[in-house]
Amino acid sequence: MTIQKIAIVGGTHGNEYTGPYLLNLLKYRVPVLRYLTFDLKIFLANPKAYQNKVRYIDYDLNRSFLSEDLANYSLDSYEANRAKVINQVLGPKENSKTDLIIDVHSTTANMGVSIILVNNNMFNLQLASFLSTRIPNVFIYYIPPEAYTGNNDHPFLNSLAKYGFALEVGPIPNGVVRHDILLQAYDATLACLEYIEKKNKGMDVYYESTVDVYEHVSAVEFPLDSDGKIDAIIHKELQDMDYKPLEKGAPIFEKFDGRIVVNHEDESFYPVFINEAAYYDKKIAFSLTRKKRIRVDNIT
Repeated sequence: MTIQKIAIVGGTHGNEYTGPYLLNLLKYRVPVLRYLTFDLKIFLANPKAYQNKVRYIDYDLNRSFLSEDLANYSLDSYEANRAKVINQVLGPKENSKTDLIIDVHSTTANMGVSIILVNNNMFNLQLASFLSTRIPNVFIYYIPPEAYTGNNDHPFLNSLAKYGFALEVGPIPNGVVRHDILLQAYDATLACLEYIEKKNKGMDVYYESTVDVYEHVSAVEFPLDSDGKIDAIIHKELQDMDYKPLEKGAPIFEKFDGRIVVNHEDESFYPVFINEAAYYDKKIAFSLTRKKRIRVDNIT
């Protein structure tokens, strides 16, 4: 298999500046690297939201790529129309002209460098394993479509292509660029391009034969009062504990009246996106994942 067309996408959320700044770095620096085996497209996903310094104009662009939504022309929000344009440029979904997409995001949560897969095919897992050998503090987070939407479709931009991932880096505030975080995203992107170039040339590429994958289970909402408003804060013992085991009985919220809400799950899950700023409007406090050790040394 040869990867012929790659897209690096930034600014899917307009107030996450790491992606657009990464695109600028790539525009200046990638041509001198002379990748010979694939075409590379640099793409700003939501220019209007980026210009207005907001996550989105009407609706979350990274939740706008369900197949039924892309085919529904009665959806006329800015992001619904923008998703259809992106589907034409990078897709179309299920028959994409783009072989691999890296969609670059940043998070206010303590997620380190997270490779978020919407497709856990062996190529993606081997690529993720390679990146984990090259980039410090890498986590592999897989979101099965059934666990997220209840069916076999995903709403994420990255689902337009069979291969690739969303690259999530943090913690970093929205509307801010940090040199160290930007370089993490840059290094991870270059490592991915290096992997593709070598694989396309038939060269041997080392990656670990097994990897830890954090598989999405469910989202956990904040406690709400009788008016449906958030009635608690993330407990200090949970804050910044992304990808750490959450044991039964551990405190997860402190309500405004001082009562402590503890974890009642019998299984030891691993929380991610803890206290993510963008999820407050959805009243989501964090998500739970199940840690799995997966072999990736199959031949593709």
